[in-house]
Amino acid sequence: MSTPRDPLWSPDQPGDADLARLEQLLGRYRHVPSEAPMPKVSTALPRRHWRRPLAFAAGGVAAAALAVAIWLPWRLRWTADAPWPVTVDVPALAPALAVGDTLQTGAGQHARVAIARIGALEVSPQTRLSLIETRSGHHRIALETGHVHARVWAPPGAFGVLDGGAEVIDLGCVFDLWKRADGSGRLAVGSGWVMHSEGGRETLVPAGHALDFGPDHAGLPLRPAAPAAFAEAVTALDHALREGHRDHDAETRSAELATSDDAFTLLSLLTRYPTLADGPLYPRLADAIGATPPDARHRAAWASGSIHAINAWWDRMPRPPKQWWRNWRDVVL
Repeated sequence: MSTPRDPLWSPDQPGDADLARLEQLLGRYRHVPSEAPMPKVSTALPRRHWRRPLAFAAGGVAAAALAVAIWLPWRLRWTADAPWPVTVDVPALAPALAVGDTLQTGAGQHARVAIARIGALEVSPQTRLSLIETRSGHHRIALETGHVHARVWAPPGAFGVLDGGAEVIDLGCVFDLWKRADGSGRLAVGSGWVMHSEGGRETLVPAGHALDFGPDHAGLPLRPAAPAAFAEAVTALDHALREGHRDHDAETRSAELATSDDAFTLLSLLTRYPTLADGPLYPRLADAIGATPPDARHRAAWASGSIHAINAWWDRMPRPPKQWWRNWRDVVL
């Protein structure tokens, strides 16, 4: 299915009434090149002549800044409960998704749903979802079954996917979400960060990582390229700890098979289960993030559940960007 071009980036595409109004307001600042030939000038220009192009350039920058200042609030603003436009390759589906409506794609049927003005959902065949609520700064859908590919450019928390008692919260990024009828599924992040929240437990998933979840629990973020044996050991250890016992064999294998690229998985594991800091995972993580030699006092504090000790190592990791607009490529790629 071909993705419709955004009129913000393709001027030949028709826009809505708000965009037309913005174009009219900014039209006076449009640069219209002259058809007259450029005069030949000396390369040794007097000082008063090169001030003019600098002034023109400054005016262009100011006009661009004004355009962004007008466009950005417009893109983030959305009338409460206004329906989302839907583009489909089979005309059987409705052209809009209103609050309370359900979108169901059939076999071989794709759909593209605009997330207000902040992004888009590519909906795969045999997917069922519904629009729960939508207003400026807060948009939520529920995914019952199937797969969606989300691309969002907005402040953290503006878009989320509800899944029973769990929620997948966008922090300004690109991600894929799969959901099966039994409540299990998978979250894979391609750009930025996503938070999976379930039962008061929040798990950050960064770009290049994926998280498997069940109807009543979430796994740990793992790199899809991580060794299968490492992923199996981490999953086994997580399962054992949820059941109330400590699998020392899985713990040892997790530490031995981890690479430096798996530092985020180790950090998430130790954060979820602080008592593991007294075993082999703590020194392996210390080595992966360059916190060697391990500090015995810090290790003891971590094992006792000290938030300050845990945060000290989180501060060594890249975090979700507060300046979300720096991920501007997510608008167009």
